[in-house]
Amino acid sequence: MDLLHSGRFGGFCLVSSDSDFTRLAARIREQGIDVYGFGEQKTPASFRQACKRFIYTENLVPVVPRSEQGAAVPKPEKPAEASHKQPPSLAIPLIEAALAQLEDVDGWYSLAAAGTRLLALKSDFDPRTYGCAKLALLVERSQAFKLRRDGLIVHIKPKAIAGSIPSER
Repeated sequence: MDLLHSGRFGGFCLVSSDSDFTRLAARIREQGIDVYGFGEQKTPASFRQACKRFIYTENLVPVVPRSEQGAAVPKPEKPAEASHKQPPSLAIPLIEAALAQLEDVDGWYSLAAAGTRLLALKSDFDPRTYGCAKLALLVERSQAFKLRRDGLIVHIKPKAIAGSIPSER
């Protein structure tokens, strides 16, 4: 708390899977300072939601380690490591909730705005939880949306209203 009141920090990082840190995170955020949490999947929702952003440590484990020479070395996943990944279809309701809060252009939504909205809705949202490195890949793999890429702009649109517009890659 002394560090908080020193005024020298713009954010704090709390690494824990323990709900005992929930009040500390909330107290720091009450002062207008960002709190970034890191912890395991078992971390209670109260602590995850008290943080501005929460990242599961399981998502930080590299999928393909590098050998000493720098070449990719396939590593068999342990059952415990693989079990924390959820199927992309479980993200559909959350993505739909985020889209419902955004303005669309002819039924299309900005992927960047959707990503920002997802984090506002759920501080622990991370496409890696669903086995996808990027939000665009998660949206694509969920099979409930279509992606359209126009140059550097990416939009998403639910399949139900996509009509006959093909997905461009």
